[in-house]
Amino acid sequence: MINALIRNRDQTAVLKLPDDPFNLQYDLSQIGIRSRLRDISINDDEDSDIQVKLFADSDIGNSLAVLFKPSHSLEDANLCAHMVENARPEILEELEQHIVHGQYFSPQAVMEDIKAMTEELISVTVNYYCPLQIHMTDEEYGDWYEVDNGYGVAHEEAIRELVKREQERDLHNMADYFDGSESAKSKLVCAVWDVQEVGGELYGVIHTGLREAFSPAEEKEWIDELIGQAADGFGEGLEQREIKTDDGDIYVSFWHSGNDYFMENEMDFQQRMSDNLGFEEQQIGGI
Repeated sequence: MINALIRNRDQTAVLKLPDDPFNLQYDLSQIGIRSRLRDISINDDEDSDIQVKLFADSDIGNSLAVLFKPSHSLEDANLCAHMVENARPEILEELEQHIVHGQYFSPQAVMEDIKAMTEELISVTVNYYCPLQIHMTDEEYGDWYEVDNGYGVAHEEAIRELVKREQERDLHNMADYFDGSESAKSKLVCAVWDVQEVGGELYGVIHTGLREAFSPAEEKEWIDELIGQAADGFGEGLEQREIKTDDGDIYVSFWHSGNDYFMENEMDFQQRMSDNLGFEEQQIGGI
């Protein structure tokens, strides 16, 4: 969609955006650039140590490229190009017309409009819940051991921020990885991972935006996908990111191999909480 001509002294590279950030970092390293994408500004001033010029072979790409100023980074350009290229088919034609006809004055406006147009497709939101497993490392001995969920509650905001950052590391919305039936995929719009305190414990929650409700069979496909993501995809990367606390580093996982693990919609979770803890339905806030 967009090409980025990068100059570092007498070395040059042409990067095609969007691309996986790790691929871009590798390509930059080949011309001696070790800076992070977020620290490389879109600036082709000859006095700059690193010069970046954006260009394209299409009207849409060129209309998008001119929106970037020196205040924007290569990371901004990559993310914006990704969001445009991967916009939902239902909004793509309108989005492209807006871009070509100059209705945006910044890449942030483009991305905000994509999010707003995508959210308008959502008619049903279903939350899916799972238990969290929390480990801690002993700084003196390097041991790894499970700790009480109270550490999760005490550090809820730090965990939420980590979950948010981990999702931002991947250009794709988690819904993009869903390889279910065509009927289920057509209903799925987006999925956002989060945490929520319920009954004095912190749980994982995946906010799922749908065009219309899943059938029971489609929901089972989606739950299977979420379990897979929790175990081997998103969750595998997340549980390797430490959270600093006064007691040591804690690590959070949305999955464990125990028999008491579950991934279920909010109605089933609400029933579980009512059965196990004697909660009244109205006492479970946020569900």
